Amino acid sequence: MSQPVFAHYLNTSVSTVQKWESGAKRPNGISLKLLSIVQKHGLDVLL
Repeated sequence: MSQPVFAHYLNTSVSTVQKWESGAKRPNGISLKLLSIVQKHGLDVLL
């Protein structure tokens, strides 16, 4: 999945997703919870 599509599903910016992937920034709060849910149940849970 592309970063723009993933960012859209998480309601965040592409820049933020890029920073997470590069390790420049760590997700927190709701973003961290959503990422945990997606990791456990797959992206379909957000669709």
